[in-house]
Amino acid sequence: MAASGRAGGGMDAAGVRPMHVGDVDAALALINAYAAEDRMLERTRDFLLEHIRDFFVAERDGTFLGCVALAVLTSDLAEIRSLAVRPDVSGRGIGRALVAACVDEARGLGTRRLFALTLVPEFFERSGFTLVSLGRLPEKSAAECPICPKRGRCDEQAMLMHLDGSRPEPLRPDEPVGYTRLMELSPDIARGIADRPS
Repeated sequence: MAASGRAGGGMDAAGVRPMHVGDVDAALALINAYAAEDRMLERTRDFLLEHIRDFFVAERDGTFLGCVALAVLTSDLAEIRSLAVRPDVSGRGIGRALVAACVDEARGLGTRRLFALTLVPEFFERSGFTLVSLGRLPEKSAAECPICPKRGRCDEQAMLMHLDGSRPEPLRPDEPVGYTRLMELSPDIARGIADRPS
């Protein structure tokens, strides 16, 4: 990943950079603290080490403040994952800077669409994302969601950004939001939603 040493939006000279091996324990503790509150998926140390090149961290004066991962699912689609900011520094622009690093990286890779599954859609809306049905992202809903430990009780919402500057079509009243609701529909309806343009 390219380094993104930007400070911004009230971050008090915090910077964003690629994760180093020395960051893994702090990231693991933060991610799994949120996972214990059912706010994100739990990760293992081995997972973080295996995917270390996907992660950015935010730091100030050598102190770990938060992390995020960018996972490329297809040549057309990438996902923001494991976005976590220490509670004692929340509200200072750190999450926004971590998301901006993912947007920059995804653009640099030539990916056309970027999404996140979140419990806090308002945060991503402020960063330029649009609420859409998870059914419009079959690369995720068909490939990864069925094996997710939260699949039967998923309450996350899909937020999508087109990296070419166009806006995704907003969620329509007839579209289900999350995976759990999508799978309650008949397979034909779910397939039809997945075939609609995003």
